[in-house]
Amino acid sequence: MPLVPADPRVLESWPAELAALPFGSPEFKAANARLAAEDEARCSPFARAMPTWINLTSTTVCNLKCFMCNQFLDPNSPKEMMDEDVYDKIVRELYPYAKTMQLSAFGEPLMTPRMEQKLDDLDRYGMKLEMVTNATLMMKESKFREKLLRCLELVTFSMDGATRETYNSVRTGAEFDEVVHNITRFADKRLELPKAQRPRMNFNYILMKRTVKEAPKFVEMVHKWGGDQIIFNHLVTFHPSLTGESLNYMRQEANEWQDRTREVAKALGVNISIPPNFSEAPNEEVPVAAAPAPAAVGAAEPMPAKKPARPCGPPPIKCWFLWQRVYFSPFGDIVPCCLAGMPHFGHMRDKSFYDVWNGPTYQDYRKHVFTDRPLGKCKTCYLIWQNAELAGVEGFEY
Repeated sequence: MPLVPADPRVLESWPAELAALPFGSPEFKAANARLAAEDEARCSPFARAMPTWINLTSTTVCNLKCFMCNQFLDPNSPKEMMDEDVYDKIVRELYPYAKTMQLSAFGEPLMTPRMEQKLDDLDRYGMKLEMVTNATLMMKESKFREKLLRCLELVTFSMDGATRETYNSVRTGAEFDEVVHNITRFADKRLELPKAQRPRMNFNYILMKRTVKEAPKFVEMVHKWGGDQIIFNHLVTFHPSLTGESLNYMRQEANEWQDRTREVAKALGVNISIPPNFSEAPNEEVPVAAAPAPAAVGAAEPMPAKKPARPCGPPPIKCWFLWQRVYFSPFGDIVPCCLAGMPHFGHMRDKSFYDVWNGPTYQDYRKHVFTDRPLGKCKTCYLIWQNAELAGVEGFEY
């Protein structure tokens, strides 16, 4: 039975290129992706295409207690599973357009309930799966394990540290040797698949005081596994307890280890993404907030320091979220990207997704994201403003 749009109103705004193709077909999805890329390139406020990539917060439950994670730092952080009615509505309204679904960015995806059904839905709509996982459950036997390996387009293993002591101190509840064994088994299984069917294998690594010295060794580990890329990011010090791990207070040493990491990656041919070096080395000591000195009687108010001018226009890496990607909370909140604290733009429960996707909030964000007046959290986005010092001017802490 042919697919039909869940919201017939979308037919009214479809470009001829989409209308001429069988709804939900591979050709239709490819045309939708081309339109999305074109709209992104010209920063169009109105999106002719629907998202090509969807994240479902299928669960916010995790089996680890990492010290730098909001799940651990906030004892009241909710532990939720996605509402099945919300999931079904997302499938009906967005799966015919999208090419890729990512399971939960805020919990361990392999703790998602009804995994086999969700894998079947991907297969039925011609979609692939992405996952960011801590690898502790990756190769445990289950009835859907082989189906998972066939559905995967990209798996990203989050791993911080290249020794048992360091890794276990960060990823509380995980065991380094077991995780290394799981990734090794997955890497071997991956090689058993035909080359065209092999999922990409990436790695996330957080740079902080206790892990930066092991970054070069981690590159060597990924080389042995045959990984595709390592994404290094600074620790974001969104909680006071994390300040002591920030590389902002050991800039010179951090620069040296980042340079060494680049050298090892180049020598081994490992593809890495790593933040730029700090440009200067301030006091290595972590600052302690002091009470302001009382102003002298009759003294004039001090002039506030003038902020450096913010660069304007598209940065080297453009935001792909506002035109091509979307995140859904367990209860149907529609969130544009993965930045912590980003507000939702609407709800699946009371509206068609299409109404939100081209509603006033989305259009305003698209209009401003590459100007000198970006809205909301776009002001401090780590993708758009990758330099830690530039972002820090606006309060994005490293």
